[in-house]
Amino acid sequence: MLFSRKAGSSERGLGFDLVRRGYDCAQVDAYVESLSQAAVSVGPPAFDVARRGYDRQQVDAHVAELLAGRGSGA
Repeated sequence: MLFSRKAGSSERGLGFDLVRRGYDCAQVDAYVESLSQAAVSVGPPAFDVARRGYDRQQVDAHVAELLAGRGSGA
């Protein structure tokens, strides 16, 4: 089910695996980028499932970590 190439290995470096049916890469990239903006308030993620998308479990775990980190600083 996993493809051999790591997503973002040559472009963004996010490191999520690409799978046959995963989260839309552009949506995940944009959401993670928005989380890096300290002043920007973001809601919970809502990603579409797409062909050759990011591994959903990896993304969910990463986003949960990022959101937990933001909550502890507020």
